Amino acid sequence: MRKRMLLTKLVAAISSKKRIWAIFLIIILLAVGVYFFRSLFIVATVNGQPIWRLTLIRELEKQSGKEALDTLISKTLVLQEAKKQNAAVSGEEIDQEIKKLEENFSKQGQDLNQLLSTQGISREELMEEVRFQKIVEKIVGKDINVTDQEVSNYLKQNENLLPKDSNTEELKSTVKRRLEQQKMNEKIQSWIESLQDSAKIIYFR
Repeated sequence: MRKRMLLTKLVAAISSKKRIWAIFLIIILLAVGVYFFRSLFIVATVNGQPIWRLTLIRELEKQSGKEALDTLISKTLVLQEAKKQNAAVSGEEIDQEIKKLEENFSKQGQDLNQLLSTQGISREELMEEVRFQKIVEKIVGKDINVTDQEVSNYLKQNENLLPKDSNTEELKSTVKRRLEQQKMNEKIQSWIESLQDSAKIIYFR
């Protein structure tokens, strides 16, 4: 009986030590995890005092949370609609569009990669943005058309603002693209509003 009690106490002591070591090990692992992944929780320190990422997120939500949320909702609706309509953009199309951007900036003596770096935008983010824009254009831009009469009217209405020594055909081409983009933007805005009106959007506050 006495031996059994001693054995029970010994087992209890060993179990207790194991629990202590397990707790100690967990604390060490948590400390190591926080150290190596501190950027997930802390965005900066000021004289040793941390500024928590959650605090930053809450502050950003106060300042521009509504606009950011609206943008995310709109993008989600567009991508959902694109899936319904099987509107896809190939990698080749994205590469071609980025090549155009590079050429346009190069003509102005600028480098696309440097501009992206200045704005804090990665090339992957640019590719994703181009993909999104091309998807929208495929869905909405099917019936966009600018007539010669519309171009002529624009030139007449804005002749005082246009450069005098411009090539007429180049000017007409530029104006036509500008009017197409204007019509596209108006149609996109109207289309997104219709998607929002017909969608079931639930906000969590």
